[in-house]
Amino acid sequence: MTNREPITCQDTTWLVSDSCERELTAEEKADLHGHIATCELCQGASKQFDVLFQQIRLFFSKDIQPGGDASE
Repeated sequence: MTNREPITCQDTTWLVSDSCERELTAEEKADLHGHIATCELCQGASKQFDVLFQQIRLFFSKDIQPGGDASE
């Protein structure tokens, strides 16, 4: 175990954003989950990010038809 400084709310935001584009390292995941477990503000933000990312995945999973319309 290393003696690192705990991550901040801003660090948490960056890690959540990064997690959409790449796999976080084990250390990053541990830092992220550890911070969220102890920070009420980040717990709320985490729930909001979950909803947002679900909506983004749903949007991009729709088939786009010629002319720009998404099939339902």
